[in-house]
Amino acid sequence: RMRGGAPAAVSGAAAAPDPAHGQGPERGQAPAAAGYVRPAQLPADIADFSGRAAELTALTGVLSDPARTALAVAAVSGMGGIGKSALALRVAHHVKDAYPDGQLYADLRGTGSDPADPGTVLASLLGALGVPRREVPPSAEDRARLFRTVLDGRRLLLLLDDARDIAQVKPLLPGAAGCAVVVTSRARLGGLLSGRHVQLEEFTPEEALGLLRQIVGADRVDREEEAAAALVEACARLPLAVRIVAARLAARPGWTVAHLVARLADERRRLTELRADDLAVAAVFELGHRQLTGPQASVFRRLAPVSRPGIGLAAAAAALDLAEPEAEELLEALVDAALLESPAPGRYRHHELGRDFALNLPAPAGEFGPPVQHRLLHHLLGMAAEAFQWMIPGDPVHRSIVAAAAEPGEGRLADLTGARDWVVAEFDCALHAVQLVVRRPDAADTEPLTMAADLLVALSSFGQDIPYARITATAAELARAATLRGNDRAAGRAHFLIGNAALQATDLGRARAASELAVRACRRAGDRAILQQAYNDLGVIAQFEHRFGEAAECFDEALVLAEEQGHRSGALTITLNAALARVRGGRAAEALPACEEALEALREMADHHGVAHALCVRGQALHELGRLEEALAAYEECLDLCDAVRIPGQRAQADYRCARTLSDLRRPREALAASARAVAHLREVPGRGRDRGYALLIHAGVCLAAGRREEGLRHAGEALEVFERAGLPEAAEARVLLERGVAVRLGC
Repeated sequence: RMRGGAPAAVSGAAAAPDPAHGQGPERGQAPAAAGYVRPAQLPADIADFSGRAAELTALTGVLSDPARTALAVAAVSGMGGIGKSALALRVAHHVKDAYPDGQLYADLRGTGSDPADPGTVLASLLGALGVPRREVPPSAEDRARLFRTVLDGRRLLLLLDDARDIAQVKPLLPGAAGCAVVVTSRARLGGLLSGRHVQLEEFTPEEALGLLRQIVGADRVDREEEAAAALVEACARLPLAVRIVAARLAARPGWTVAHLVARLADERRRLTELRADDLAVAAVFELGHRQLTGPQASVFRRLAPVSRPGIGLAAAAAALDLAEPEAEELLEALVDAALLESPAPGRYRHHELGRDFALNLPAPAGEFGPPVQHRLLHHLLGMAAEAFQWMIPGDPVHRSIVAAAAEPGEGRLADLTGARDWVVAEFDCALHAVQLVVRRPDAADTEPLTMAADLLVALSSFGQDIPYARITATAAELARAATLRGNDRAAGRAHFLIGNAALQATDLGRARAASELAVRACRRAGDRAILQQAYNDLGVIAQFEHRFGEAAECFDEALVLAEEQGHRSGALTITLNAALARVRGGRAAEALPACEEALEALREMADHHGVAHALCVRGQALHELGRLEEALAAYEECLDLCDAVRIPGQRAQADYRCARTLSDLRRPREALAASARAVAHLREVPGRGRDRGYALLIHAGVCLAAGRREEGLRHAGEALEVFERAGLPEAAEARVLLERGVAVRLGC
């Protein structure tokens, strides 16, 4: 809000007559003797105004349009401290010369406890225009008519700052097309029929740094570029907060920018630091908070711990223990009050500094903390369990998750697409809910740790739709907390997630260590569903390291667990993994019957992913047995299936396996095309280092066989780097290929 301008009762204007005694002119009639006064009430422009270039252009364009035939209105809305008044004042000063009959200004005090009465404001505006006090009508309606009459045929600019709502603004609008109005409000003034509305958001990083440079000095800011960037982010790029820290730095030349960043690091004290002279970020939130009803204030406080970085309506309603319609009404009221943000329909979040304010508000016992967090966790786990069932139907892991979820999803997800959409929408909220449990565990209750682990496991099945690395990082925190608290079930699941992610990235040392920890914890907890998965991962790791006997033992353990739990698809996957270990261990004839049996069963189950995997393993077994045409047919069927149901990772693997078979069949052109496709695809896929290494190795061999020595040597070198970095035995094959290629090039 601007300071130093005229208040709603305009300084120096004649006061309105007492409606009970004073007599004004006839309704809406302009006083015959009134001498028009040209007002010039705009407060001084802000010298260090920065940013908002697009908004400034849009609003000044509306107010400067010579072709308009109706009153021009430029409305600016947004949360407190976002810079509404500063922008409105800059706009008004830019266009004031187009309004030769003057400028009026009124502070409507909309965010205060005593908003300006429109009738009182009109009396002040009329007085500023030269209407004598005795001729100001007693009623607000007549004053509004007289105001429009006085301004008829004139070109005048009116700035209305801090409007409460459209009802406060409408009586103050001139009727003349030659006039213009600039109005600011925390609420979006949807009832305005003409003009342009701008909803201000936080500064961009560049705008925030621009304001910092304006006030502190470019040299000082540029000397500490990283600290300056961190400082404006600590201010959540709220213009008022940036202005405050800039003022503090300007007043303290001995402070470094980094020093102030450190002072803002504690979120519990951040608002205390964001104060300078009569400027305070907390004050803008306090003004809005005072206007809330009891239920609105309760929701504002209670949602604060769980709304970062955003929360959907259903999740918010569950956390607040409210029906969705009631929750939506309260949340939307907070959005209208500019105390919550709604980045998309049905999604809500606190501004970072508004969240700090809410967390520091006193509240009744039990309103904060575990009840809200636990209800949210129960809701998220129930929904995630339902999503998991759509992604991996029949997996015993689902049964264990549902057993832990106090609030099942109850059929709210219609299909796999709906499950994916929900996971993507609530992923950040779910991860934050887990972090709240991990970082603030309840000493008397470890159940939230179990629920947090189950939630991560359920989300992990959507690895192609979400940033999986963030699950792994959160799982590492969870593993430490659960181990410290003696919760083996949560620890086992967390270690499994860490190990599985490391395996996907071909970080075999880390994968083995985490998977072994998972096995031990799951055994102690009796968690057979995850124990099966961990043993399977250990088998795959052993196979990658060419320890085929150990791989077979791990797969046997996993298979027993799968069969005990009635997990047919899991048993078939483990059977295929065991078959592949036998193929790679030189026992292809022994592996082929098991592979054929698994393939038939997976076809009956219409398990497309399983069928694609089985076809690829069958192709490798047939290739090792010298049945190359049959191997090629298996790979081609796998490729067609992967294209039909979109399984890109398996398709790339089938491509490079197919290339090897085509090369052995003396079909070099087709082999080159297949291996090149695999290499190109796997370069774009994060993780899958072993597959990328194999694709490069096979492509190198195909190139060398086709006489493309330089290309072959380059890809062989890349394959060697991949295998050496992962510690894989295939590095030896890459070295042999390189040596052979070099020898051929040298004519040896």
